[in-house]
Amino acid sequence: MRNGIAMPNPTRSLIRSSLCAVALLGACCVSVAQPGNSQPAAPLLPIKPEEILSHATRSVEWYRGLESVEQLPGTPQDLLARDRLRDESVTAVRLAFDFGQASAAILSAGRASGASDNSAGAATGFTGQLDQITDRVSERIKALQAQESSLDAQISHARGRERTTLVAQRGDVTAALALVREVQTNMQDMQRFESYSLMGESSGEGGLGAQLAELQKSVPEVSARRSTSSGNASAGTSSGGSKSASSGGSASAGATTSATTSTSGSSLSAGGTAVAFRPESAGILALGAEWLSLHNTRRQLSAAIKQTGALIDDANKLRRAVTGAVRGVMREAFAPSANADAKQLNAQKAVLEAGAADFKKLSTALVPIGDQGLTLESAQGTLREWDNQVALRSASVSRYFVLRIGVLLASIAVVLVISEIWRRATFRYLRDPRRRRQFLVLRRVAVGFALTVLIVFGLISELGSVATYVGFVTAGIAVAMQNVILAIVAYFFLIGRYGVRVGDRITLAGVTGRVVDIGLIRIYLMELAGSELHSTGRIVVLSNAVLFQPTALFKQIPGAEYVWHTITLTLAATADVIEANRRLKAAADEAYAKYRPGIERQYAAVQKLVDWDTSTPQPEVRVRWAESGLECSVRYPVEPEHSAAVDQQMLNALRDALAKDPPLQGPPAEGAALKLSDS
Repeated sequence: MRNGIAMPNPTRSLIRSSLCAVALLGACCVSVAQPGNSQPAAPLLPIKPEEILSHATRSVEWYRGLESVEQLPGTPQDLLARDRLRDESVTAVRLAFDFGQASAAILSAGRASGASDNSAGAATGFTGQLDQITDRVSERIKALQAQESSLDAQISHARGRERTTLVAQRGDVTAALALVREVQTNMQDMQRFESYSLMGESSGEGGLGAQLAELQKSVPEVSARRSTSSGNASAGTSSGGSKSASSGGSASAGATTSATTSTSGSSLSAGGTAVAFRPESAGILALGAEWLSLHNTRRQLSAAIKQTGALIDDANKLRRAVTGAVRGVMREAFAPSANADAKQLNAQKAVLEAGAADFKKLSTALVPIGDQGLTLESAQGTLREWDNQVALRSASVSRYFVLRIGVLLASIAVVLVISEIWRRATFRYLRDPRRRRQFLVLRRVAVGFALTVLIVFGLISELGSVATYVGFVTAGIAVAMQNVILAIVAYFFLIGRYGVRVGDRITLAGVTGRVVDIGLIRIYLMELAGSELHSTGRIVVLSNAVLFQPTALFKQIPGAEYVWHTITLTLAATADVIEANRRLKAAADEAYAKYRPGIERQYAAVQKLVDWDTSTPQPEVRVRWAESGLECSVRYPVEPEHSAAVDQQMLNALRDALAKDPPLQGPPAEGAALKLSDS
């Protein structure tokens, strides 16, 4: 590992072999003997650093998960239970870090003791060789520096050939010193590289404590709780003013607790709607949303309980490993001795002292991991209690939800049954189609209103709290939609007994046309124009509210599509009035007889809609005196689609009647004045 980066094993082995060759070369240069290798001692704690770090990481993740669980809607709002769970979670994480730090200290102490045991002979392994070579190189440098200083002193007093010899010797010493210093630099680089390599091979065993410290910084609550606990402990053990110190520590602890409580209180106020929720007065929508929320809460609580159980199993596994190490130490310490001489007793005493020291080290890790297991079990019990309470609440919400749906469906079924009875009674007791249609429309409106009210009251809860708001909104809507309201009221006027229906020809707001459709807000007309009232191909859309305007509504009687035409003939003033009336009446009746059945069918349809007898449509002849002579008007019904042919037949029949022998006095028939009009 260079700068904390681990190298692959083949590369590390190759570099180590090269360094070993350089080290041996340096050893030869400085005449250092290489010691033999010895087997390393077994570790006191049979736990890998990766397992310790993994347990601490899982504890922190579990703590973060509990923070989100506490904010879930539907969880019990008991402040004591929430504070207890928060304290248990913080304590469990703190104990995990205590166990990790204690285990790291045990592992480090185990390596240090092993090195001290081997220091009587020589350092073991490649690292020990490098240390020995470095020490010998340092001693050699000191010797050469002393020799160089001695030669400098001798040179300062020497003369002639002796001075030349000393200068040459000093040059050799300087060259040797430069070589040894270069070897020392290389040895220092090799030591640095080997330290990085060992860190990479041991997966950071030497840096376990630092890694745990960095991880602990991500949980400031643990540091705050630890500082509070240490403050209370120091206050309790201090001499003089112990009461004031302990009271100060209690005050700080109380401040921390109050801060935690205030935090929980704020979360409760944020989720206070869950407390105020009453399923017995809630609607279907609110009950459905609450059930989904509780279901999600139960799912996350189950996940938290499962995660807590996995963390308990992990803690128990580590506790069993530490307990096994403690039992091994106790077995070695209290092993029976066959000989009871002084030498054996002294050796057993040393073993007991070493066992006591090892037991003290292991207890620093055994106590926190055991306490963490108990704390986690307590937290798991709290979570299970919460899950049971949420389950009971979810069951209650489910019952009310099913009840609300059942009541709503039953109410809708009752309304639909009444609607069907209304429909059958309408068809059975009402013979008039228009009255029947009106009652059916009224039935649809009433049923729609009843279903709307039932659905609104079934889906929405707490309607009384919004009554005032609904009143203001209704008033505003009434002012803003007054034209729409007028149109809706006009709709019921239009569909009255003598009202308008589809197919009628009406004149409304100055527009003449046939009714295409009558809506609750608008009426649709197919525009008619011309003397023949032919369709223009345009649809006119009018608001029903125009019915309340001053303009009149003209409507053709339903079923009567015929119109009245008039032919006016002017005869000489000397013509016989009675004869002219008789001839014209006979001719008009003869021409009318050809299309009489169609007119009579329409007349029969009209008679069904009115309560009085109207005159039968037939040609009428009126004769009156005018300045130009005797004016004869023949008025007759005609169907619009056949009006041109009927007018031609009627005119020919009237001309033939006037031309009969003896002809009436006056101008010839073909020269008579003719006037055609509709009425």
